[in-house]
Amino acid sequence: MESNERSKNVEACELVTGGGCGYVIFGASGDLTQRKLLPSVFSLYRSKRVGEEFFIIGFARSTMDDDAFRDRVKKSIRHADNSIPEDEITSFADKCFYVSGSYDLSDGYQRLKEKTKELATRFATSGNLVFHIATPPPLYAVIVAELGKNGLVKRHQNDHPFHRVIVEKPFGRDLESADRLNTDLLEHISDDQIYRIDHYLGKETVQNILMFRFANPIFEPAWNCAHIDHVQITVAESLGVEHRAGYFEPAGLLRDMFQNHMLQLAALVGMEPPVSFDSENVRDENVKFMKSIRPFDLKNLDAQLVRGQYGEGLIAENRIKGYREEEGVAPTSCTETYFAMKMFVDNWRWKGVPFYLRAGKRLEKKLTQIALVFKKAPHCMFSQANAPVAPAPNVLIFDIQPKQGLSLSCQAKVPGAKMCLTTMQMDFNYRDVFGSEMDEDYSTLILDCIRGDQTLFWRKDGVEASWRLLTPVLRDYDTCTATKKTTAPDTPEIYSAGGWGPAAGDHLLEKDGRQWIVA
Repeated sequence: MESNERSKNVEACELVTGGGCGYVIFGASGDLTQRKLLPSVFSLYRSKRVGEEFFIIGFARSTMDDDAFRDRVKKSIRHADNSIPEDEITSFADKCFYVSGSYDLSDGYQRLKEKTKELATRFATSGNLVFHIATPPPLYAVIVAELGKNGLVKRHQNDHPFHRVIVEKPFGRDLESADRLNTDLLEHISDDQIYRIDHYLGKETVQNILMFRFANPIFEPAWNCAHIDHVQITVAESLGVEHRAGYFEPAGLLRDMFQNHMLQLAALVGMEPPVSFDSENVRDENVKFMKSIRPFDLKNLDAQLVRGQYGEGLIAENRIKGYREEEGVAPTSCTETYFAMKMFVDNWRWKGVPFYLRAGKRLEKKLTQIALVFKKAPHCMFSQANAPVAPAPNVLIFDIQPKQGLSLSCQAKVPGAKMCLTTMQMDFNYRDVFGSEMDEDYSTLILDCIRGDQTLFWRKDGVEASWRLLTPVLRDYDTCTATKKTTAPDTPEIYSAGGWGPAAGDHLLEKDGRQWIVA
């Protein structure tokens, strides 16, 4: 496509905006609010995707007034981007207010109720409210119960005005706790008011998987077991557990990454075409895919799943301490900081095609990518030095972070050689094409909630399907104790920080004649 034609198409795209709304953050003094939520909402305000009919209320136990909260707001935005003009930051901060109170006592909610009424009139928001619960998980049900008891939310109040609740992950820690949380929330709000957020789904390249598949008919006919050899999904982090040991130690990486982010990525790659791009149709196919994943064979789990835990190592010539040396981590911890797995999907499209998934902390670099490896040519008609040459397979890679784009590898003749093949990369990068940074993932999802679009949010049955798959595995691994840690087969293998995880993670693919791809 010529560049001027592409520009016309981009200009013709409608800028999605939200209407009048109040946005209330529970956990307003916390790390997630400062690092992600406030900069993301500011991005919406700065790009005029939320208008002047908008306000923010922070709610937390910490005692502070509006001015003190606004100082935090300004600091948060400057930390995210110190090039933003001060008058723009001040204009946004003037829309920010604060209410202090205990999460389990009604008096704070009554003050919040009065504040929302006052600001709804002042900013002409028609009483529309989004409540974003960014607190520790045990408080999710407590907060929604208090919102209901104090008349801040009403069941089925999803329009004129709307009351919607964004709930952060983790949504439960197993099937039983997720079911209990769903039951508790549904006592006070209906499922169409609940926005179970997974910030990975707000990334442009994640959403682009659906567009790439279903808007380009040259790919969809080959998107099946007849042409694809296997699928790889890698989510690598160079950082360790950092300050999150209190949450991570009892959770582990399977709960933290597989049950939500990685299953969603796999579903977008593997789901059937929805009837339309309507939220319910998309989520119907998402859930169908998850229900089609073959349960893990608990009697032969080592053949499907590898767990690891980072030990000490070197990154950029700096010594990195091991996980068990981190503050807040038990010296005999069995918590996994790495996993690699092989899973199968029992349906027509993916019959016999393995999905390999791996995630880890303290790996060589930060990287999130999805690779679809196509089958090799069935017959090699080319030769080199009188020996058959097996051309490398085509590989389609979706780069999600740190760069956002995609690439396709294919075979081409080396110029000047009689008959010599080489792999050629065709790359697409969002920044190169569109000339700007992509939206923060939270910006996209918060705006979707304001607009009432649940396409990129978990539905109740999707949450249940994901936990139903993982819970039996967790029960098996949760038996690991300090006594067993050196001999039990469910003990995570120690790997050196700064590498690509334990050797068993590589062997998982090597025994199938494959290897991990790192773009």
